[in-house]
This record gives sequence, C-alpha cells and structure tokens, in this order.
Amino acid sequence: MNFDNIYNFKNPIRHFVNINSLKYPIDITTFPVSNLSWTLPIPFKIQKEGEKFRTIKLPNPISFMRAYHYYSSLPNFLDLHLIDPDHKRLSANLDTGDFVSGEYDRQLNNDFMNLCLYDSLLKLDIEEYYGKIYTHYLDLNGLGDFVLAGLNNGRTGGIIMGNYLSLYFAESMLKKISADFNDKLCAKNISFHFEYFSDDFYIFCNSKDINVITTIFDECLQSYDFKRNESKQEIWSYEAYNSYNLLTRYWKSIIRHWNLELLKDYKIANQNNTTASHTLSFLNQIIYRVSSLSGLKNKKSLINNFFKTKYFQETNFNEYTVKSYDYHQLCFLLSLAPESLLYTSHIFNQMDSFDNEMIKEFLSLRYKAALESPLNDVQLYYYYAIKTYGFSDLLSSMSSLVIDSENQILISYYLKDTLFSQGEIDALKLLEDEQYWFQNYHLILYSPDLISDLDNSIVKYLIPQKAISKTEKETTYKNFYSENLTSGIALIQEVQTITSNVQSYLTLRHQETAVDFADTDSEDDFNSEDHMDNI
Repeated sequence: MNFDNIYNFKNPIRHFVNINSLKYPIDITTFPVSNLSWTLPIPFKIQKEGEKFRTIKLPNPISFMRAYHYYSSLPNFLDLHLIDPDHKRLSANLDTGDFVSGEYDRQLNNDFMNLCLYDSLLKLDIEEYYGKIYTHYLDLNGLGDFVLAGLNNGRTGGIIMGNYLSLYFAESMLKKISADFNDKLCAKNISFHFEYFSDDFYIFCNSKDINVITTIFDECLQSYDFKRNESKQEIWSYEAYNSYNLLTRYWKSIIRHWNLELLKDYKIANQNNTTASHTLSFLNQIIYRVSSLSGLKNKKSLINNFFKTKYFQETNFNEYTVKSYDYHQLCFLLSLAPESLLYTSHIFNQMDSFDNEMIKEFLSLRYKAALESPLNDVQLYYYYAIKTYGFSDLLSSMSSLVIDSENQILISYYLKDTLFSQGEIDALKLLEDEQYWFQNYHLILYSPDLISDLDNSIVKYLIPQKAISKTEKETTYKNFYSENLTSGIALIQEVQTITSNVQSYLTLRHQETAVDFADTDSEDDFNSEDHMDNI
C-alpha cells in the first residue's frame, strides 16, 4: 500500500509529501491506541476558483498510520463504491491515489439517459459537510471514535479533509442520509433516481416534484445536524446540461486537429524528401476551446486533463519546433491551470528546441503572485516548475514571502535547499508551538545545531501538547521522531522523485483506462480521460 496516496487522497500534493518511507513501530497495526495523544493537523489551502480555496489538513503521521490500521477492518474500507452501490457515483483507486479513470464519462452518459427518463436534474449540496460531521454519529462497529477525533486534536464535531480515512467516514455517513432520503421519497410515491458523491447529491426527477424533494432532503439533513447549502442548488435540463458538459467533444476536436496537422507535416516532408518537423499547434487549439467553456472549473479541467493524456505524455517533442507565440500561449494555459505545471515542466525542459529563458520571467512573477495569495498548492506547483526548469536562482529572493505564506510544506523545501538567511532561520526557531510540527521537523533535520541536540529539539518542537508529561504518550512520539530524524528521512520528496511520482501516477492511470490515443481520427475511437476536476 502506498500510504502517501492514503494520507493525501486525490490532491496532487500527495506527490510532494512522504510518509510512506517513514519508520513506524514494528507493531503499528496493533500498537496500543492508549499510547497515542491528541495531535494538531497542519492546514493546507487548495485552490478552488480564483482566490477561493478549501482547507485540507495533514494529520500527525504516526497517529494517522495507527488510525488507518485501527479502522481498516470496517466494512468496505478499501472500496467506497460498495458502501452504497445503488447511489455512489465514483470508486477510489488507491494505487493511483485518485478516482477510477473513465468513471466520470460513464456517469455523464448515465446522467444524459436519466435526463431523458426525467425532465430535470436537481443538484443539492450539504453545507460545510466535513466540518459538521459529528464523530459520535459514525457507525464504527464497536470501535471508538476517539482515535479519529485524536487526529483533529480531540474534536468530535467535524473531521479533517484531505485523506482517504476521512473520505471513507464521510461516505459512510452519507449512506445513512441516503437510506433515509430514499425511504421518504418512496413513501411520497415520487418518481426519482438519485446518486451522490461526497456532499453533492444528483437527483433526477420531474420538475413538479422539486419543491417536495428539496423539503424532504432538508428534513433528512436536520436529523443528523446538517443543513443544505441554499446557494449551491442547481436545476438542469437535458439541453443546458449538454451545453455545459462539452469537455469530451473538445478533447476529440483538439486531438483530431493535432493528428491532421501531423499528417500534413509528414506529407510535405515526403514530397520534399526531408524529415518532418511539427509545431505545437495544439496549444492554440486548447485556447480556442477554453474560450468557449463557461466556468473556470471547466477550463482548468480541460487543460489539466489534456496534459495528462497518454497522447501528450508519450509524444516525442524533439521532432517539434517552437514558435515565438507558443511561449505566451503555453504561459497563458499554465497560469489558468497551474496544476498542469506538474504534467508539462519535465517534458518541455527536455525538449531540444524549447528555450527555457523564454518562460523564466513568467515563472518568477507568477510564483511571487502565488506567494502573495492564500493558495498553498499553487505555490508548490510554481516551486516545482522553477526547480525543474533549473531556475533555482529565483527562489532565494522570495524567502520572506515564503515564510509569510505559512505554507509549511514549501517552508520545508526552503529549509532543505538552504534558501533562508540566518535571520530567517532564527525567526523560525521561535515558532515552537505544535501547530508548526511539519516545518519544525525539517527545521531540526536541516539545522546542525538542532540535530546534534536531538532529544531536546524533539521535546521543544515536536511533542504534541497533549502528550507532554504523560510518559507513555510522550515516549511514543519521541521515539518515532528520533528514529526518523536520526535516519535522515524527510517528510518532503526530492524534486526528481516528484517527477517520478507524477509519471508513475500517469502510467497507472493510462493502464487503467487502456485507451490508445494514437488513432483519434474517428470520434468512435476516442475515449477521454476522467474529468475529476469537475467534482
């Protein structure tokens, strides 16, 4: 099991964070939970749209690992779909750390069929779902909720977002709501079909029943101390839903146009008895299609998933030339969907005709802008791209902004890269509270004076507040941190490892879909990858 995928499920930051290589107690699967303490998770802000974000939280690694094994015997623990197969929309693939590729497309086709059977799709959302889950309401088959609550400093009201364990419990709670909702709708003799993923419910019905269905949904939520997010209610007809979901058709058009350009290039080369040379014409095609999409979410999904495709990833770009306008087109797409830096940087960096200097200023200024925003994931994407393109000289001038960002993962990279001044290191050493445990782990690891006085450094910076002066609990965390720091194991991945992680993820994803992108002239031959960014 790759526990990096469990620790950060779906979020691309799973490629940056390393808990899989840590050394845990040999008996971690049976380790006494009484020897664990309440621990503080660290916050990490993930971009939604524009400057809007959601906050996931990274729990203490040894507490999380023990919690995973503690709850692993629960029903369908590794298969979310089986929790409620009649109503779940998606399945998890823990090998990729993502949802099963292609499921979104299958669900979309089913949605269109259901919109023929019913005249409306009613989408309803639960307000602040993760933050309102009361752990005492969870069905734990006799296991205590204190292990789960302990990952969130003992809170029983709300669970942290971002890891697979929390996703499992969130989906388990939804099964109860789903069952109540289904029973009450049946009792009203209403024609309907519904499915859900996380806090989003897709309810296919006839428009005359929408008000009654919404009222019943509210009643079900109130039984579990939840409420509906009124601002996110949507009603879709077949025509409107079809117009909004254009991504598959656009992918087909872009790939088809790219193939036609390649055929033209080969034909000209054959006529002139020369070697074919290609251009990056697909960049212009992506921009053209993006301009026709409504909503930033759809635009980002098209860009990110296009660059994830096997067709793009396995193209030999050393057969391509780069035109001057390609640079600004590429930069526009990267700025619109910064996650795509993970899927493109290593490819363009290895391209013979690509002039890295042409995008250096772009990366510098957009990195600075990201650091001045609250978007921690975007900050990491630009850091990764700058390192991959070999522009490390840009990083040190941003050190004060990195500290102000409170991005503990990025701060850890700066500590590793020795990019902070001595004054900045001294300022970081003043942050002794438990809430800084992630960056403080690396502060110790990369500070000779702290690593040489390891026992005192661990006590000062890493022991959870609730474990202090409680011998068995304190010993648990002291031994864990001591063994890993002594072994020189970081909680962050090397940049080269991030690239390898991303490539391994994409390879598994391509194998999962088993799609051959080499021949896409016919629409029937093309199957797009998933659109998970739409969720």
